[in-house]
Amino acid sequence: MRPVALIILACAVGGCQITQATFGAVKKLKPDYAQVPVEPLREVAREIERAVSEANRNPEIPDRGGIAVNTDAIRQAIRSRAARSELLHAFLDTGHAWERRDGHVWIRRTGEWKRFGTRRDRDRYALLVDSETNDRWTLYEGIVRSSNLSPRALPAVQEIFFNARLKFMRKGQLFETESGSAGRIGGEP
Repeated sequence: MRPVALIILACAVGGCQITQATFGAVKKLKPDYAQVPVEPLREVAREIERAVSEANRNPEIPDRGGIAVNTDAIRQAIRSRAARSELLHAFLDTGHAWERRDGHVWIRRTGEWKRFGTRRDRDRYALLVDSETNDRWTLYEGIVRSSNLSPRALPAVQEIFFNARLKFMRKGQLFETESGSAGRIGGEP
């Protein structure tokens, strides 16, 4: 079957969400800070990222300034992220993954990655990244919903969490710079 036919079939069966997830978003949304209580969200993001980095599975993070984080789904996402924090840091230390500006960790699919460990090892790391991504989405979307923010605020929430996370990354770990290239915590790429 031709690739175009496969794309059309995927849209017809599962909607365009599948196409975006499979082939990447066509358009990157610019963060809209107009209706976001920025400072309270920055405080919450710092506290959540600190708790995750310290593997604190039950942090006391109060709602504040219009940002609501005390829902079962958000608390569970924080617990899960804290539980896998050391594994994720160890993977980021390898240089085969990086923190992207969209608030997610991505595997850098290079030739070196394809030779890294066994196929089973790579599958485990992919599952680690997938699980982290799911919990981050739960966190970001949960904050938007529970705080009654506009859905257009989601990219701003993602960016604020990305910036908060940078402070808790280890020296040498990679992140996406504003230009889209790879930067290294504590040094040059």
